[in-house]
Amino acid sequence: MNFKEYLKQLSIVILGILIAFWISNISMHYKEIATQKQVLLTILYELKENNENIKATMQSLDSLHQTFSKIKNMNNFSGIVTISYAGMSVKNIGYETAKYTGILKDVDYKLVSKIVENYESQNSLKELEQLMSDEMFVLIKNKIGESDNVDYILVQISNIMNNLEGLDEEQKQLIDKLMLYLDVKS
Repeated sequence: MNFKEYLKQLSIVILGILIAFWISNISMHYKEIATQKQVLLTILYELKENNENIKATMQSLDSLHQTFSKIKNMNNFSGIVTISYAGMSVKNIGYETAKYTGILKDVDYKLVSKIVENYESQNSLKELEQLMSDEMFVLIKNKIGESDNVDYILVQISNIMNNLEGLDEEQKQLIDKLMLYLDVKS
């Protein structure tokens, strides 16, 4: 075997290896795109479910607001008042998956920014809600003595309701953008 023949065969082997790597890269790229789409679909479905949960939370907050308004308007507080509040329940598994895996790094920057903004708003709202729940518990434990305390809780409830309305609208817009990006029908 001469040197020329040897280079020819070596070139064929190297070309074959390069083609195999190229095909492997294409395959990995399609798998990554499929994974990105799956994560975005998970986020989309979570947002839709969160919107339903926000509506239920707003109804619960409205009921809570009415209850505390009645308590405030009572001159002589005696008797039993039932206070119930389920709390806000939102899911963020898709977002957490995307955040920790970095899978959305190649997705449209504006869309990813909106997703991050939405979930950060949810987290802030959950913290605000937890603060309100804690203060409400302390107020109830101390037997709701002063009108100022009730006023403060009423303001907190109204504040959370206003923020929830904003989050609800923000999520609806994000749902529309995700559906358009993923080419998903209602």
